[in-house]
Amino acid sequence: MSQVPPYWLDELALHPGPPWLSMGVRTLQLEDWLIRDERFEPEMALKAHLLSTRHDEVFAARTGAGEASGEVLTLVQAWVEAHHGSPRHLAAAEDLHPLDAAGRLVQEDLCLMVADEGSYRLEAASLCFPSHWRLHDKLGHSLAAIHQPVPHYAAELASKVDRFFGKLRVDRPVQRRNLSIHNHDELYRPEPHESPESFPADPSGIDEVWLRSERQTLVRLPRTRAVLFTIKTQQCPVVALRDRPAIARALATKLRAEQSDLAARRERIPFPRWLPDWLDPAAGL
Repeated sequence: MSQVPPYWLDELALHPGPPWLSMGVRTLQLEDWLIRDERFEPEMALKAHLLSTRHDEVFAARTGAGEASGEVLTLVQAWVEAHHGSPRHLAAAEDLHPLDAAGRLVQEDLCLMVADEGSYRLEAASLCFPSHWRLHDKLGHSLAAIHQPVPHYAAELASKVDRFFGKLRVDRPVQRRNLSIHNHDELYRPEPHESPESFPADPSGIDEVWLRSERQTLVRLPRTRAVLFTIKTQQCPVVALRDRPAIARALATKLRAEQSDLAARRERIPFPRWLPDWLDPAAGL
């Protein structure tokens, strides 16, 4: 059965490397800051379940997050009320850490970044939908340390990201997207990472391959000057690209370039080896 391609496929940056990484930010209007889509009810139910059963794994805050967290709650609550009416998912808010309360209002994960000696560190987060990372492994770390496992980050992006965070203006929020390929559609997936062996052995298993994109926003908080990093995870089966051949070809080109780069560094690719040829069979001849 044909899949309807989601709108966000058109927002993906699919340029092949090198360079392998870029900020890829776009201007964001605050009225479009957060997303409430058709997955709102099930995602909010999953958040509530995770916060009930795995709270210490999906929420954490250091002592320096208090004032900025309160500012986040005020900002998020005001935005939700302006666009969707009074929040329905804020039971017993007075008993919650303010960032925890804010995370229960929206589908997005919320990460609070605080300035620290020329960089920014992760001071608190409500992270219910991680893609192969654990909050407590990153909490308190700088941007460079958080992204240390990402190939080419140190050489291509670390200094640019630090400068960008430092210059981010209250009146100029931004958004960006990333893309990864998974062998599941689970939102809460702190581990393990994908490898070629974790996918079906051949294209007959294409229905088990998923595209996962994070719509990320960066907002400077006006009073505390901290930066709120939001993550809205959106997914679709890769078979949806049958109806978007230009995007499929661009993704195939990007993946082939990544294959060559990872092979040169003797690292495993995080997608099935056969996927580029499935996406663009003519180029694989």
